[in-house]
Amino acid sequence: MKIPAIAVVFAAVLAVPFAAVAQDGPTGIGFVQAEEGTWWCRDFEPGKAFACATQKCTTESSGQDCHPTRWCSPAGWSGLMTVWLPEFHATTPLCGVSGEVALIAAFEALCAGSPDVTRCDVTMIIDPDGTEHPIDDASWEGPAVATPEPEAPELPAVESPEPPETPTARETQPVQ
Repeated sequence: MKIPAIAVVFAAVLAVPFAAVAQDGPTGIGFVQAEEGTWWCRDFEPGKAFACATQKCTTESSGQDCHPTRWCSPAGWSGLMTVWLPEFHATTPLCGVSGEVALIAAFEALCAGSPDVTRCDVTMIIDPDGTEHPIDDASWEGPAVATPEPEAPELPAVESPEPPETPTARETQPVQ
């Protein structure tokens, strides 16, 4: 059965608006991490965003294993925070947040709610347009930082009275 050329053209014309509608959905963001870094890409499809971020990771991480770690759609405000623990550190991505202030507050709450964390440093914010903004002033001590015990006030030395002398056995015997 031969399909008339007009039917093919008609089908192609009908498909174009649907393809455009699919691209009008929210842009998502995918994060990929290796031992030495975090890479991200934005796309409408998670697979494409992860493939792009994985390619960046593979190229820039000197052969380290690259692992997809986070996907958000819509991407919204996104960012990276370095979380310091006693023995190592990790990078935590957050994404899909409604605003910059809300993103910083979410990072701060995440830091405060993790008992083993010694310090948290927000290192980057990504706005909804995909523009990176380095951050220098969003750092907090974590709950694992020991707060020093308040020192007890030093009291003046008090001299204790000398104990009374104990009588000897000879002194306590009756005289005859």
